[in-house]
Amino acid sequence: MSGKLQNVMRFSGKKYADPRLVYLLGLFGLLLVVAAGWLWFSDSTATRATERALEQGNRVLELVMEPVESLKSVLADEQVQTLALRAIDRPETTDELLAGLQERAAQVVAVTVYDTDEISRLDATITGVNGYAILDMALSALEGKQSLMQVHGVLNPPLLFDAVPLRSGEDVVGVMIISAEPSFLLQAFEPQYSALGYVRLSQYNGRQPATVLKELGDSSQMSEVPERLAVPGTIFRVEYPQARYIGAISGNTLVLMLMVGFICVLAAYALLRNNKKQIASGALAEPEKAWEPVAMPSEPVMPAHVQEPDADFVDEAIELEGQAGLQPPPVPETGPPALHLHYDIAERRRMQEAEHPPVELKPEIFRAYDIRGVIDKTLDSGIARQIGQAVGSQVLERRAGPVVVARDGRLSGPYLMEGVIEGILSTGCDVLDIGAAPTGVLYYATYEFAKGSAIMITGSHNPPDYNGFKVMVGGDTLHGDAIMALYQRIVDDNLESGEGSLEKRDVIEDYINRIVSDVQIEKPLRVVLDCGNGIGGLCAPEVLRAVGVEVLPLYDEVDGTFPNHHPDPSEPENLQDLIESVRLMDADLGLALDGDADRLGVVTLAGDIIYPDKVLMLLALDVLDRVPGATILYDVKCTGDLAKVIRQAGGNPVMYKTGHSLMKAKMKEIGCPFAGEMSGHFFFGERWYGVDDGIYAAARLLEILGGTETPPEAILNALPSSFSTPELKVQMEEGENHVFVEAFKEAFISASNTSPHFDGAEINTIDGIRVDFKDGFGLLRASNTTPILIVRFDADSEAALERIKSLFRRQMLTLNPDLSLPF
Repeated sequence: MSGKLQNVMRFSGKKYADPRLVYLLGLFGLLLVVAAGWLWFSDSTATRATERALEQGNRVLELVMEPVESLKSVLADEQVQTLALRAIDRPETTDELLAGLQERAAQVVAVTVYDTDEISRLDATITGVNGYAILDMALSALEGKQSLMQVHGVLNPPLLFDAVPLRSGEDVVGVMIISAEPSFLLQAFEPQYSALGYVRLSQYNGRQPATVLKELGDSSQMSEVPERLAVPGTIFRVEYPQARYIGAISGNTLVLMLMVGFICVLAAYALLRNNKKQIASGALAEPEKAWEPVAMPSEPVMPAHVQEPDADFVDEAIELEGQAGLQPPPVPETGPPALHLHYDIAERRRMQEAEHPPVELKPEIFRAYDIRGVIDKTLDSGIARQIGQAVGSQVLERRAGPVVVARDGRLSGPYLMEGVIEGILSTGCDVLDIGAAPTGVLYYATYEFAKGSAIMITGSHNPPDYNGFKVMVGGDTLHGDAIMALYQRIVDDNLESGEGSLEKRDVIEDYINRIVSDVQIEKPLRVVLDCGNGIGGLCAPEVLRAVGVEVLPLYDEVDGTFPNHHPDPSEPENLQDLIESVRLMDADLGLALDGDADRLGVVTLAGDIIYPDKVLMLLALDVLDRVPGATILYDVKCTGDLAKVIRQAGGNPVMYKTGHSLMKAKMKEIGCPFAGEMSGHFFFGERWYGVDDGIYAAARLLEILGGTETPPEAILNALPSSFSTPELKVQMEEGENHVFVEAFKEAFISASNTSPHFDGAEINTIDGIRVDFKDGFGLLRASNTTPILIVRFDADSEAALERIKSLFRRQMLTLNPDLSLPF
């Protein structure tokens, strides 16, 4: 653009519109019109394709169901039942039973009959290599439940099994188990039905990935989440690719896009015509007005994103300038400094340090589970750099590099991340930077792409001006003395020096694929997911959609100011919007994540908050179903009913200290496959990495709730319930909470953990003071992250709850009458 036209454009006529903005407005309008047309075409095309695919898929399902129903009909035949009942008393007639079966179903190769007493004495070893599954089928049939036909591929060749109850009148007196060649079932697939592109028959057995029994077509087309059609009476699923964007945009929205697009185009045309008139009238009418001095380079360069005005417009503007007798002023030799057009972290740090002097390193930010402070008061980029140096030095000593680094959505995250990465690299340790990501994604990257060392920059559920660091070294999450050792290393200047390498990598898609390979939801569920404007909004809705859930996201825009509510699902007031949204959307369930998405909250359609210790029961039962006799770890804040549920399921309940770092360390120590905390941390060692990941925990919970026709609310409400409080918090000054708990122990608890003040109760001091009565418990402990006392009560009745509250209230006020107690 010429200097003359630049001056004309800066003339002081007030009705002039910058042509760059006019062109952008017109371009925006055209893009809206084109996008609306493309979306309409794509949506209608995809809808027709999906309808055809569903028709083909249902036809394949019918073909598979025909031999299944035929075989089940033979097994239920009255003559077959009579022969089977005879074989119970006379085992030598089993051959006659097999022959009778094969006359009607040639694919049957073997049959076994057990009476009820024999089944009760069976164990898995008697029934061979597939013993556990066959025993389970037999027990289901004995209880009158429908046995689910299934193929056991570990046999060579594979065999299909089914179990049928044998009745004498109304009583079940035995069970018939048949095995058959599965080829009769697989022959249902015909090549002409590969119009689906790809179709397969899979078997879902509670573990992922499912066993593929037969497939047709190009399997690479199954990259998207498949459509699954269950085959009744079996554990089989017909699967084929399904479009995921049907109904992506409504007709009203398309009309609105078209209207706005046309309006923008017309407005741009009108403004362009008006500009030409305003240049003429403004330049001729007001020659006496001063020019604004503009600093221009000798050969101005047009920014890449701005279009050159058309030649006619330029020529007309120059001609009008000449008619007005105006001459552009000389360009000044110097001008104002150029503005920064892009965010510069280094510049941000300089500005920050200019406004706030460098923060002094203080030991109090090194806490029990992590490092945490207030921005520009106890934490800044300089402190982050020192922490990075300490972590990098320790990682090098353990030969556990590189360090994976991520941050949550807090405004100070980029500022601290730049400092901590700089510190790690300065030691000679390498860094894998995965950018903004939930804590679960960091853990995934740490185990899949590194050697167990990581730093997560997060303030978790703390206020917006807080931030901090969760640290892992060689697979160990640092806590207690190991956290303080980082501080001591900095103070002692025991830091390595070198030059590490930096790699940036986006791992979120890999993370989603990893969860999809492990979890699939059998029954469609409609879920409201409240991300609380935390970093979970980055991918949590996509994860749950990918495993087969309809997700209605709430507050999924990542915003470090947390404009809607605090991202802490352990506080009931933070769940009120979620409860209302679940009700309005008639959803099956509501889920909530905290600021860094490592904790999970749950609410039902009725508006009930399902506290994490109750969710823990359901998850523990699911794990124990696959890992019989396993140890299940939980923290001191959990209900007493939890231990009873775990014992009844054959598990070993172990209560331990609160704290994500402590729980993970204890899990590794005792080889525990699952653990959980009342705060909403759930740690899966079975099928996962033994870490707390709220997004993965949500997927595992939905896998359970989606595996039955029973509504989620009914499943959750069927768990043992009690009268309980949430975590009640008593605010104190820094450090006072720990002093108060120790004073409480000294005043009311003996060295042998007994007390006349809590007569007949069992007292546990592993983490604070937990007093268990026969009908409930009370807990008092000091938080290790904030200066507060945590109090919680749980009882079998409302009267017992009030009695236990009263006991604690009396003793606490005896120590400090000025306490403001929330109970």
